[in-house]
Amino acid sequence: MTGEDVYVNNIENGLRALRLKSKTPKDTNIAVNLNKLKTVNEGLYQDYLTKYKKALEAYNEAKQ
Repeated sequence: MTGEDVYVNNIENGLRALRLKSKTPKDTNIAVNLNKLKTVNEGLYQDYLTKYKKALEAYNEAKQ
């Protein structure tokens, strides 16, 4: 398992936790893993950044 695989796995698990509202955005550490992924694979970084923004928006709407 490469570093890229670990980052992607952590991001996907964090996104799942946000959708289920079992963790806060800060607790998921998605931002940290996104920054690490950016150094390895810019394309995947852009894709997951878009997914993170959507998940974060849905999380914030549900909180209101």
